[in-house]
Amino acid sequence: MKRIALVLASLLAVTALTACGGPPLPPAPTEPRKSVMIGKLGKTEMFLHTTKIYDPLKVPYTPFNGEPSQVPYFKPVRDEGIRNRDYPVYDPKTFKFLALPTAAIPPQDYYMFVKNGGTLNPALKPLGYKAVDIIDTGHIKILPNLYVGYYDFAWIPFAVMTEYWSGNESMDPELWKRGDGYVIIGNSTDGDSSLMAPNAFTDPTKLAGKKVGIMNVSLNTEALFNKKLNTMGLATSAAGGNVDIEMGTPGFVMNDLVAKKLAAVFSWSVYTKVLQRTMGYHELIPWQDLGYDGKLSNVVLVVRRDILEKHPDVVKKVVELNYAATQRAVKDGDYAEPAAKRYQDWDNAYMGDHMRVSTLGVPNLDADINRVYISDIYGYMVKCGYFKTQYPLNSLMDLTYEDAAARLNP
Repeated sequence: MKRIALVLASLLAVTALTACGGPPLPPAPTEPRKSVMIGKLGKTEMFLHTTKIYDPLKVPYTPFNGEPSQVPYFKPVRDEGIRNRDYPVYDPKTFKFLALPTAAIPPQDYYMFVKNGGTLNPALKPLGYKAVDIIDTGHIKILPNLYVGYYDFAWIPFAVMTEYWSGNESMDPELWKRGDGYVIIGNSTDGDSSLMAPNAFTDPTKLAGKKVGIMNVSLNTEALFNKKLNTMGLATSAAGGNVDIEMGTPGFVMNDLVAKKLAAVFSWSVYTKVLQRTMGYHELIPWQDLGYDGKLSNVVLVVRRDILEKHPDVVKKVVELNYAATQRAVKDGDYAEPAAKRYQDWDNAYMGDHMRVSTLGVPNLDADINRVYISDIYGYMVKCGYFKTQYPLNSLMDLTYEDAAARLNP
């Protein structure tokens, strides 16, 4: 399919920057633009990233029996990047941990799996189990493998979890069956996206009656934005105000930004650098100013619910070691160089986009989930009618073992 013309134009505009050492843009979407309006008021536009419609009757799902998944991983017909990221076949006693890189591979992964062989496998051996980490990214691969229950544990952006909870899925929605299959049990890092606007746009109150974009489906970012708008006497349209929101694949959002359909955009990593260096954008609202003193649980540790219920001993070990690894990362910081090299090697091999990992920034480590923040996000989603099936919050988050780990590691 033909690339959307505006994306091509924006990519061409960035070519000179890339040649001079600036950051390139990730691949743009190549399918036609499709979107749906979500929420009880139907005011939020969500873009769909569709390459193929799959038959859920022909896709194997894990039986959710409390054991490591043994279903084949879901392989999209067209993976992202220059090479398919095929997963090995693992034995029935091996728990699979997704470590999804954002600003970096989750630093806890280095201590639990890499340094001196890691801390996790020795801890699981007496229980009769093993663990392996899977470095991977790309919603086209990650989301459907959550739907089918392939990953047993995951360090994953909270935004992915809010999308999964809601059932408003931007990719392969036909495969989604439930939003409570995974439970938040720990934290990795804090953060979110900053709101970027043209340098001449300096007054956030002028966003009234305008549209703002959010790169990727991030209902938590929308909720944070609404909280900030409330301090100015404004609100998102989904919450009864007049600031419209669109969200989804970054390429589609960039298209609308270039076409001047958006007054501002919540952007991430590489896109933010492009906006600043080539399009004259600035941080209108830094993510640190979105509330909660910047303690915005961003990358969270999750486990399949059935594993939590059947193997609390395994989950307890995982949470304790995740907590201890976070503290080691804060204290020692020796994860940074080897983890960056590992991420760079992975990106070079599979994505081939010449992204420089060293430019992505340092993660804001935090061993503790901000439960007030998570609760407020959940409340906003309920208010806006974003849940296709509404679950109680205590079925989506269980911090029993995090509390115990905090007592062990004061």
